[in-house]
Amino acid sequence: MMSLTLLLLFGSIVCDVIGQVCFKLGVGRGLVSARTGARAALRRLIGSPWIALGVAVYVVEFLLWFAALSRAPLSFAFPVAALSYVGVVLASRLVLRERVSLQRWLGTVAIVIGVALVCGQQIG
Repeated sequence: MMSLTLLLLFGSIVCDVIGQVCFKLGVGRGLVSARTGARAALRRLIGSPWIALGVAVYVVEFLLWFAALSRAPLSFAFPVAALSYVGVVLASRLVLRERVSLQRWLGTVAIVIGVALVCGQQIG
């Protein structure tokens, strides 16, 4: 029973990370600049396949999250969901090739330790 719950939670986390990466790719660089008005920026967002994919992935994420919540206490599920931040930092570095500072890496490790402390007994 717990393994299905964990599968749902981790599926939700993966979808959250993928959705965020899609949104970042969809907005690109300089979406709104001095030369680009808000209307043009909105048209670019609406027409972006990356934004559409991100929204679709978020629909799946919400379904997985709701399924997980129906099976697990919120006091367990929500801390596990904090691992989305870890996934976003990893994807930012590996997929988007962003620079991640040492301080951010240390904070990311702190989140993993925090989730392990809060939820570790229930997972193991």
